[in-house]
Amino acid sequence: MSLRDYKGEKVAIWLAYFLASSRGKGRKVKKIGEKRIDFNSLLVICQKLGLDPVPFPDKIHPATGIPGLIMVNKIEGKYKIIKMIMKEILK
Repeated sequence: MSLRDYKGEKVAIWLAYFLASSRGKGRKVKKIGEKRIDFNSLLVICQKLGLDPVPFPDKIHPATGIPGLIMVNKIEGKYKIIKMIMKEILK
């Protein structure tokens, strides 16, 4: 199944959005600091938020080379979903 099959109903959330070294490389949120997140914990957070995640651990982010992609239900805009996930990370 291709990622294009999810167009309009799911949103791509890359692990690089939280781990990239700079915003130019793909980070979408402020630096997490001492908290570390990995692919499995991101997947658990998406499940906890009820986003119906579809994991793709072998997909590699083009700018950073960080592996890990999760397709989640598009319940709101992409950046609102990223902010929801970030709040859960910082709890």
